[in-house]
Amino acid sequence: MDFAARRRQAREDRKPHVTEAEVAKAEVVSLKEKLKALKAENPKDKKIGLLEAKIGEREKAARDAQSKADAIDAAVFDLKAVNPNAVVKVDGRTPEDVVASIEEQGRIVFSALQTLRELIR
Repeated sequence: MDFAARRRQAREDRKPHVTEAEVAKAEVVSLKEKLKALKAENPKDKKIGLLEAKIGEREKAARDAQSKADAIDAAVFDLKAVNPNAVVKVDGRTPEDVVASIEEQGRIVFSALQTLRELIR
């Protein structure tokens, strides 16, 4: 497996997302400066709420874009050992079967405890 080639490809694939995240972060900084000035001018201005909502949207866009870029980058080094031939064990018992099994195990434990008590005496 050629990790260098995979890494180069991942860098190319993540570039648009990184750029989008950087642009969104820059917009957030600019919007926060505008918000600060607007609050200093008139703390009761109705535009403050709209500006705060816009800041929230752009922060979310930045996080989402960065998350996509990070996922692409992480996929290059994902070396999980997964056995494709592994058999998945599914418990097909009904709830009644499970309860009956628990009761049976309880009886076995009770019997073992009685035997142990007798041996201790």
